[in-house]
Amino acid sequence: MTTERLTAAMAENITRSKDPAFAVDTILKGIRAAAVNGKREYITREYGFGDGSCYTAEDNYPALCKAILKELRDLGYKADIGSSCGQFVDVWLYVRWGEQA
Repeated sequence: MTTERLTAAMAENITRSKDPAFAVDTILKGIRAAAVNGKREYITREYGFGDGSCYTAEDNYPALCKAILKELRDLGYKADIGSSCGQFVDVWLYVRWGEQA
């Protein structure tokens, strides 16, 4: 019988998923920088978006990623997962606003 024990990292992910503000604040700073440069999109691979765990149906995303997406969407952004499949799979958070949203 195999049971998975709760690691400190797992506990931290559970805690962070309840309040994703630490990640959303950083993402919003990146969005602001992109907007200042005339862009209407922002891409990041931070906070679990680039490690492949979101290369699945949205229902199966890690709790933190789902919480970040929800908060960004609640703020009016179009937030999705982008991916490129070649020899390796590249996955990222893709945020858009304005005319491209």
